[in-house]
Amino acid sequence: MTARRSETARAFGELSRREGFGVNRRDTGARLTGQQNPASRRVRPIYRVRLADAPLVHIGYHKTASTWLQFCVFPGLSGARYGDLLLRQLVRNLATAPDEQFVAGGCRSILEHYAALSGGPLVLSDEAISGSLWESSETGWRSAKRLHAVLPRARILILVRRQDDMLRSIHGQYVNEGGTRPLRDFASGREIEGSRFALRHLEYDRLVGRYVELFGAERVSVVPYEYLRSEPADFLDALADLLGAERMAEVPVTWPNRSLCAPTLWLLRRWNRLFRASRFNVDPLIRPLPGGRRVRNLLQGCIDPAVRQFVWENPRSSSRAHLREIAASFAESNQRLQRFCRYSLAEWGYPLPTVVPMSAAATSPVDQEVAD
Repeated sequence: MTARRSETARAFGELSRREGFGVNRRDTGARLTGQQNPASRRVRPIYRVRLADAPLVHIGYHKTASTWLQFCVFPGLSGARYGDLLLRQLVRNLATAPDEQFVAGGCRSILEHYAALSGGPLVLSDEAISGSLWESSETGWRSAKRLHAVLPRARILILVRRQDDMLRSIHGQYVNEGGTRPLRDFASGREIEGSRFALRHLEYDRLVGRYVELFGAERVSVVPYEYLRSEPADFLDALADLLGAERMAEVPVTWPNRSLCAPTLWLLRRWNRLFRASRFNVDPLIRPLPGGRRVRNLLQGCIDPAVRQFVWENPRSSSRAHLREIAASFAESNQRLQRFCRYSLAEWGYPLPTVVPMSAAATSPVDQEVAD
């Protein structure tokens, strides 16, 4: 088992040279590459208290390194049980099955059986538990209720991502799956064929608050994706300590699934519109051709690296400015989210409400009118 895990880790390490989790990528208006805050380098506890042997359920969100955790991290935690095929199918059923096909009692019995066999806590992971990107946000709320019915004592791990970066990444996923609309149209949410994605999905405090209501604040941990990406070793140490486990030293701290740059993404959108039939493009302009995923992989592996050598993406482009404008609308939601998060969201560039200085408030026109 150890040899197999080491081989898996080395394989992912070979594939992961294009994009590093170890690079400080805090971005609060422009990309910052200066000195890190010393406080961010400390190993911070993921949870307020350690709840020995309680199952750990990682629910996502999407686009927050879930694949890296599932392939490179969770399988290498000694003393924890993760990765059984039946468990993966059970968790996916919990997240996606219609109500008439979900049986909480049966799921609970299976999980109790696994817990009894395991010498350590169960670890379950599926970003679909947080909801579907292309369906209504109600699926995430439904999964929370189901999860509480099955594992009422579970610990919940939730990773969030700054809304402007999250929206760009989700749009990239939309194009990867056959979407044809540009980022600005996709963000507007109007008449996007095959998608019911809504910006409200990025109001993380709504779903996090629901989990706190169901499981209790001491069992719910919210971690910014930006912290995991900048300080992966600290994150992994805290995770292993939480589970009373040891992590294998070979865990790669990089992941190869790099997003396409804007010009390559434009090429893929054009290909999709002309030739690729999907839920987002039922009727291509010319005719549907097979191999849409292979075309995407070809662009990522061969075309995108060459394009990046000759095309410089302006960080002040209109699309980036538009995304920051959208992200600013989540300031109050992020403020509510901060109550549940032990990490400073402001440190990682999450928009928060502007605080009016007391001196300015004292001389506001309204106060002056009352004084007069």
